[in-house]
Amino acid sequence: MYKHITHSTNFYIVLTIVIFGLLSCAPPQDQAPVIKELLYPAEVPASFDTVLISRTADPGNNKLVFKWSTENGTLRGEGESITWTTPTIYGTYKIDVKAINMSGKETLSHASIDVVPFYLTQVDPDPEINLKLPVFGSSMVGEQSLVGPLTTTEIYADAPFSNINNYKYSWSCNGGKIQGAGLKDGTASKIGWGSPGVPGNYTVSVAAIDKWGNITVGSVYFQVKNPACCGSPDTEELYRWKQ
Repeated sequence: MYKHITHSTNFYIVLTIVIFGLLSCAPPQDQAPVIKELLYPAEVPASFDTVLISRTADPGNNKLVFKWSTENGTLRGEGESITWTTPTIYGTYKIDVKAINMSGKETLSHASIDVVPFYLTQVDPDPEINLKLPVFGSSMVGEQSLVGPLTTTEIYADAPFSNINNYKYSWSCNGGKIQGAGLKDGTASKIGWGSPGVPGNYTVSVAAIDKWGNITVGSVYFQVKNPACCGSPDTEELYRWKQ
């Protein structure tokens, strides 16, 4: 009898330890997702496309739903990354994103972006752009460029510590054509962008992802105009903005 009680007691002790271990290893339940960082540019010219990226984690490893909203401009896309077409009126605008898990728990974050004038007035006949990507992944950089139709611009993504970070480069544009060696395998830190024959506003973006999964992003905001069409900017609007 004594041995029977001892074995039974030991069994329940072991069972308790096993159950406690399983519970401690299980993913947390009913916790809100975590938005680790929201990547967005500090400023974008009016009437241009720009990308925003929400990097998240969910303690329960659930599938997340993203809801984006803005007070002005147009949002396109879904999921962690969307495109925002900026409004025509200069000012500071807020964009909100909610990350929602399967339990309905949600986390809110927002971006505050300045919409500014496109300030260039002279067409660059032989454009080359050195796009210095930010050291900190939570920010984006942008450059403006004024080119003519059917012009090729060389763009170099100058990512920090590229000799040790082993970046993979992902290029995108909303018009024109991107070409260059290494585009398919993600090794192209330098590309050529051929502007379309139709005047308008176009954005070329690059995301550089290092070996730890960190992302740094840069964009070039191109205005394509026929050289004969390029006159003086709206100086009154520029003056009002600078004030």
